[in-house]
Amino acid sequence: MLLLQSKKTAVILMGTFLVAAAYYVFQKPNGITAPGLGGIAVIVANFLHSPLGLVYFILNIPLFLIGYRSIGSSFAFFSLIGMGALSLFLAILSTIPTLPSPIIGCILGGLLSGIGIGIVIQAGATTGGLDIASVVIAKHFPFITIGKTMMVINGCVLLLTFLTDGLDHAVLTFISIMIAGKSVDSTITVIGRYKKEGASL
Repeated sequence: MLLLQSKKTAVILMGTFLVAAAYYVFQKPNGITAPGLGGIAVIVANFLHSPLGLVYFILNIPLFLIGYRSIGSSFAFFSLIGMGALSLFLAILSTIPTLPSPIIGCILGGLLSGIGIGIVIQAGATTGGLDIASVVIAKHFPFITIGKTMMVINGCVLLLTFLTDGLDHAVLTFISIMIAGKSVDSTITVIGRYKKEGASL
Protein backbone atom coordinates (compact mmCIF):
# COMPACT_ATOMS: atom_id res chain seq x y z
CA MET A 1 0.00 0.00 0.00
CA LEU A 2 2.77 2.38 0.97
CA LEU A 3 4.71 1.49 -2.19
CA LEU A 4 1.65 2.22 -4.35
CA GLN A 5 1.13 5.57 -2.66
CA SER A 6 4.81 6.43 -3.12
CA LYS A 7 4.60 5.59 -6.85
CA LYS A 8 1.47 7.71 -7.27
CA THR A 9 3.13 10.61 -5.46
CA ALA A 10 6.22 10.35 -7.70
CA VAL A 11 4.02 10.37 -10.83
CA ILE A 12 2.09 13.38 -9.52
CA LEU A 13 5.35 15.24 -8.87
CA MET A 14 6.53 14.48 -12.41
CA GLY A 15 3.26 15.73 -13.94
CA THR A 16 3.15 18.94 -11.91
CA PHE A 17 6.78 19.62 -12.74
CA LEU A 18 5.93 19.44 -16.45
CA VAL A 19 3.02 21.86 -16.01
CA ALA A 20 5.14 24.41 -14.12
CA ALA A 21 8.05 24.06 -16.56
CA ALA A 22 5.72 24.52 -19.54
CA TYR A 23 4.47 27.79 -18.06
CA TYR A 24 7.87 29.31 -17.35
CA VAL A 25 9.76 27.99 -20.39
CA PHE A 26 7.12 28.39 -23.13
CA GLN A 27 4.04 30.30 -21.98
CA LYS A 28 5.12 33.20 -19.78
CA PRO A 29 7.94 34.54 -22.02
CA ASN A 30 5.55 34.63 -24.98
CA GLY A 31 2.62 36.30 -23.24
CA ILE A 32 0.55 33.10 -23.27
CA THR A 33 -1.82 32.70 -20.34
CA ALA A 34 -1.71 29.27 -18.70
CA PRO A 35 -4.92 27.23 -18.96
CA GLY A 36 -7.35 26.75 -16.10
CA LEU A 37 -7.08 28.30 -12.68
CA GLY A 38 -3.37 28.76 -13.31
CA GLY A 39 -4.23 31.39 -15.91
CA ILE A 40 -6.57 33.18 -13.55
CA ALA A 41 -3.91 32.99 -10.83
CA VAL A 42 -1.36 34.58 -13.20
CA ILE A 43 -3.70 37.51 -13.89
CA VAL A 44 -4.51 37.97 -10.18
CA ALA A 45 -0.85 37.64 -9.14
CA ASN A 46 0.23 40.25 -11.68
CA PHE A 47 -2.55 42.61 -10.57
CA LEU A 48 -1.75 42.21 -6.86
CA HIS A 49 2.05 41.90 -7.39
CA SER A 50 1.97 38.72 -5.29
CA PRO A 51 3.87 35.39 -5.60
CA LEU A 52 2.17 33.18 -8.20
CA GLY A 53 2.52 29.97 -6.16
CA LEU A 54 0.80 31.55 -3.15
CA VAL A 55 -2.08 33.01 -5.19
CA TYR A 56 -2.61 29.66 -6.94
CA PHE A 57 -2.75 27.82 -3.60
CA ILE A 58 -5.29 30.23 -2.08
CA LEU A 59 -7.59 30.16 -5.11
CA ASN A 60 -7.54 26.36 -4.98
CA ILE A 61 -9.00 26.03 -1.49
CA PRO A 62 -12.75 26.25 -2.34
CA LEU A 63 -12.37 23.98 -5.40
CA PHE A 64 -10.42 21.48 -3.32
CA LEU A 65 -13.31 21.31 -0.83
CA ILE A 66 -15.75 20.68 -3.71
CA GLY A 67 -13.57 17.83 -4.96
CA TYR A 68 -13.39 16.33 -1.46
CA ARG A 69 -17.17 16.29 -1.08
CA SER A 70 -17.84 15.00 -4.61
CA ILE A 71 -15.17 12.38 -5.25
CA GLY A 72 -13.79 11.26 -1.91
CA SER A 73 -10.89 11.34 0.51
CA SER A 74 -8.32 9.47 -1.62
CA PHE A 75 -8.87 11.84 -4.55
CA ALA A 76 -8.71 14.81 -2.21
CA PHE A 77 -5.50 13.59 -0.56
CA PHE A 78 -3.60 13.09 -3.81
CA SER A 79 -5.07 16.26 -5.33
CA LEU A 80 -3.76 18.13 -2.29
CA ILE A 81 -0.32 16.70 -3.11
CA GLY A 82 -0.75 17.79 -6.73
CA MET A 83 -1.93 21.25 -5.75
CA GLY A 84 0.90 21.71 -3.26
CA ALA A 85 3.51 20.36 -5.68
CA LEU A 86 2.41 22.65 -8.51
CA SER A 87 2.38 25.65 -6.16
CA LEU A 88 5.90 24.72 -5.04
CA PHE A 89 7.22 24.22 -8.58
CA LEU A 90 5.66 27.53 -9.65
CA ALA A 91 7.65 29.16 -6.87
CA ILE A 92 11.03 27.49 -7.44
CA LEU A 93 11.14 27.28 -11.26
CA SER A 94 10.57 30.98 -11.91
CA THR A 95 14.22 31.54 -12.93
CA ILE A 96 14.72 28.64 -15.36
CA PRO A 97 15.75 29.46 -18.98
CA THR A 98 12.94 30.52 -21.32
CA LEU A 99 12.18 30.16 -25.03
CA PRO A 100 10.85 33.48 -26.42
CA SER A 101 9.12 32.23 -29.56
CA PRO A 102 5.33 32.79 -29.69
CA ILE A 103 4.40 30.02 -32.14
CA ILE A 104 6.69 27.39 -30.63
CA GLY A 105 5.71 28.56 -27.17
CA CYS A 106 1.96 28.17 -27.70
CA ILE A 107 2.39 24.71 -29.29
CA LEU A 108 4.93 23.20 -26.91
CA GLY A 109 3.49 25.00 -23.88
CA GLY A 110 0.03 23.57 -24.55
CA LEU A 111 1.39 20.12 -25.39
CA LEU A 112 3.64 19.86 -22.33
CA SER A 113 1.10 21.23 -19.85
CA GLY A 114 -1.60 18.92 -21.26
CA ILE A 115 0.66 15.88 -20.92
CA GLY A 116 1.53 16.89 -17.35
CA ILE A 117 -2.12 17.32 -16.36
CA GLY A 118 -3.06 14.02 -18.04
CA ILE A 119 -0.32 12.19 -16.13
CA VAL A 120 -1.57 13.58 -12.82
CA ILE A 121 -5.22 12.73 -13.58
CA GLN A 122 -4.30 9.14 -14.54
CA ALA A 123 -2.52 8.87 -11.18
CA GLY A 124 -5.86 9.52 -9.49
CA ALA A 125 -5.38 13.19 -8.66
CA THR A 126 -5.43 16.65 -10.20
CA THR A 127 -3.15 19.67 -10.19
CA GLY A 128 -5.92 21.51 -8.35
CA GLY A 129 -7.91 24.39 -9.74
CA LEU A 130 -10.34 23.87 -12.60
CA ASP A 131 -8.97 20.35 -13.13
CA ILE A 132 -10.99 19.39 -10.05
CA ALA A 133 -14.16 20.83 -11.54
CA SER A 134 -13.45 18.99 -14.80
CA VAL A 135 -13.04 15.65 -13.02
CA VAL A 136 -16.24 16.19 -11.00
CA ILE A 137 -18.20 17.02 -14.18
CA ALA A 138 -16.73 14.01 -16.02
CA LYS A 139 -17.75 11.75 -13.14
CA HIS A 140 -21.39 12.84 -13.28
CA PHE A 141 -21.52 13.19 -17.09
CA PRO A 142 -19.24 10.46 -18.53
CA PHE A 143 -20.00 11.45 -22.14
CA ILE A 144 -18.18 14.74 -21.53
CA THR A 145 -14.41 14.21 -21.57
CA ILE A 146 -12.14 15.99 -19.13
CA GLY A 147 -10.25 17.71 -21.95
CA LYS A 148 -13.42 19.10 -23.52
CA THR A 149 -14.67 20.32 -20.15
CA MET A 150 -11.38 22.10 -19.55
CA MET A 151 -11.57 23.80 -22.95
CA VAL A 152 -15.05 25.15 -22.14
CA ILE A 153 -14.00 26.37 -18.70
CA ASN A 154 -10.93 27.98 -20.22
CA GLY A 155 -13.19 30.29 -22.21
CA CYS A 156 -13.16 32.52 -19.14
CA VAL A 157 -9.35 32.57 -19.16
CA LEU A 158 -9.39 33.45 -22.85
CA LEU A 159 -11.77 36.35 -22.30
CA LEU A 160 -9.66 37.73 -19.45
CA THR A 161 -6.54 37.46 -21.62
CA PHE A 162 -8.25 39.39 -24.41
CA LEU A 163 -9.37 42.12 -22.01
CA THR A 164 -5.99 42.48 -20.29
CA ASP A 165 -3.41 41.67 -22.99
CA GLY A 166 -5.14 42.15 -26.35
CA LEU A 167 -6.07 40.05 -29.37
CA ASP A 168 -2.60 38.69 -30.27
CA HIS A 169 -2.04 37.15 -26.85
CA ALA A 170 -5.63 35.89 -26.74
CA VAL A 171 -5.18 34.03 -30.05
CA LEU A 172 -1.92 32.41 -28.87
CA THR A 173 -3.60 31.49 -25.58
CA PHE A 174 -6.56 29.99 -27.46
CA ILE A 175 -4.28 27.78 -29.58
CA SER A 176 -2.33 26.70 -26.49
CA ILE A 177 -5.53 25.87 -24.59
CA MET A 178 -6.90 23.79 -27.48
CA ILE A 179 -3.63 21.85 -27.74
CA ALA A 180 -3.55 21.35 -23.96
CA GLY A 181 -7.12 20.00 -23.94
CA LYS A 182 -6.37 17.51 -26.71
CA SER A 183 -3.12 16.52 -24.99
CA VAL A 184 -4.94 15.81 -21.73
CA ASP A 185 -7.41 13.45 -23.42
CA SER A 186 -4.69 11.73 -25.47
CA THR A 187 -2.42 11.25 -22.45
CA ILE A 188 -5.25 9.80 -20.36
CA THR A 189 -6.19 7.42 -23.21
CA VAL A 190 -2.63 6.25 -23.89
CA ILE A 191 -1.74 5.67 -20.22
CA GLY A 192 -5.09 3.98 -19.60
CA ARG A 193 -4.51 1.60 -22.53
CA TYR A 194 -1.00 0.87 -21.30
CA LYS A 195 -2.33 0.02 -17.81
CA LYS A 196 -4.95 -2.33 -19.24
CA GLU A 197 -2.39 -4.11 -21.41
CA GLY A 198 -0.06 -4.44 -18.43
CA ALA A 199 -2.83 -5.81 -16.23
CA SER A 200 -3.79 -8.41 -18.84
CA LEU A 201 -0.27 -9.84 -19.08
